[in-house]
Amino acid sequence: MEIITGCLSPHVSEVREGHMQLVWRKPPKAEDRARVVAWSCHCRSTVYELRCLGGQSYIRRTEYDSDGGETIYETHRWPYNKAAEVWATLLESQTV
Repeated sequence: MEIITGCLSPHVSEVREGHMQLVWRKPPKAEDRARVVAWSCHCRSTVYELRCLGGQSYIRRTEYDSDGGETIYETHRWPYNKAAEVWATLLESQTV
């Protein structure tokens, strides 16, 4: 995890050699009821969130472009404990 002064949230760094590749897919539908329980810093063009919804958890990746647009991808849904493990590996640059 990279530390940048002035930022309060963690940053996701470049992945390490031998990293795990997550499967990212477009969200099935707009879902505003999910609870965001952790997030990466918004000072980067790609922001990650750990979300919970209906007893399942997942990671959302939002990529912001220079025109103000955004593209959203999500992982598979897991029980919270598994999602928290994957979240930790993401912050440690062991997965992408």
